[in-house]
Amino acid sequence: MNTILKDKKQAARILVPILIVIVVAAIYLIKNPPFKTEETESTLFISEINIEEMTEAGLPIMIDFGADYCVPCKQMEPILHSVSEQMLGKASIHYLDVEKYPETAMQYPVQVIPTQIFFLPDGSPYMPDEELGIPFTLYSSKETGEHVLTVHEGLLTEEQMKLILRDMGVEE
Repeated sequence: MNTILKDKKQAARILVPILIVIVVAAIYLIKNPPFKTEETESTLFISEINIEEMTEAGLPIMIDFGADYCVPCKQMEPILHSVSEQMLGKASIHYLDVEKYPETAMQYPVQVIPTQIFFLPDGSPYMPDEELGIPFTLYSSKETGEHVLTVHEGLLTEEQMKLILRDMGVEE
């Protein structure tokens, strides 16, 4: 009987540290997966905005500013995913969470969310055709009066996004 008890204690001394290492490794791997997830592979979700880098692809750019707590932003999320997939290689669609990256969002005139900003492939601001019937706010430089940003505030439907992208020169 004493021998069995000694064997169990010896086994426990070996197994407990091994189990602890396995649990710690599992927790680490869950929090830091070694494989790419859909979100890390996608360029849809961004944390900073560098227009020079974004224009390297030579594609029209749309940046949507939103947040997880915003109901219209949540409604637009599947539309952004869909349009981003459909326009892969034709337009550069991005989403920036203003709650997670407020410093980046503060560099732009985001007064409500969702807000979208549009740039042509060369990084210049998009000038919308008035016949689109979609309201935009055009921002100009105080010093030069030059058009510097084209902004849309509020929800955009998939059809509206595609209409804007077509007006920007994207062929479906």
